[in-house]
Amino acid sequence: MRRALLTLASLTLALPATPRAEAADEFVCTEILGVSVTGDWFGAGFEKGIDEGRWQVRWRSKAFVELWADPASDLWTLPPQSPCTKRSDDPDRVIFTAVNWEWKTREEWESRLEAAVATIRAKRPGARRIELMTMLRAPGNQTCGSVMTVVQPYVDEAIVAVAARHPGLVTAAPKVSLKTCEPFLKGGPHYTDAGMAVVAQAYREQLVRR
Repeated sequence: MRRALLTLASLTLALPATPRAEAADEFVCTEILGVSVTGDWFGAGFEKGIDEGRWQVRWRSKAFVELWADPASDLWTLPPQSPCTKRSDDPDRVIFTAVNWEWKTREEWESRLEAAVATIRAKRPGARRIELMTMLRAPGNQTCGSVMTVVQPYVDEAIVAVAARHPGLVTAAPKVSLKTCEPFLKGGPHYTDAGMAVVAQAYREQLVRR
């Protein structure tokens, strides 16, 4: 029995340790890429209570996936807002807000997301993690009046498939959703002035803990 226990212990010690997920505060600079609503919630108090020197955002209205996927796009020349104290030009974590209202299949989303990942890797060679994030979801992922407040299953499926092809680098970001429709302006996807702070808190609770 003693010999069996010693053998078991030896095998246990020989097993590789399970990789530990890196927390957000272990990254020097997290950069969020997105569209106009991304800038809205980031600027409405997202950095409240956290280390502002570790976060920055680049966004523009209608900055859809295909534009970020284009290495020649002028989106990549946008100056960061609230730039990181260190590594602002080469962040080690990138959260990409993937938005497009025309693609209706998983295959379309996969191919475009792959292109975006390739460009992000080229533009951000120091990134140790790239997170693919969808738009904000209405409560229960049911419409608040606009279809743009609902994330279709094929979008989530495409993100999972792309992440699986880049293990250790690409991952699915948290699925951020609201508890009520109240923060949305006229059903969404934009927010009321008061709602922006609520949305900022929802994102902060999900993204900063990772």
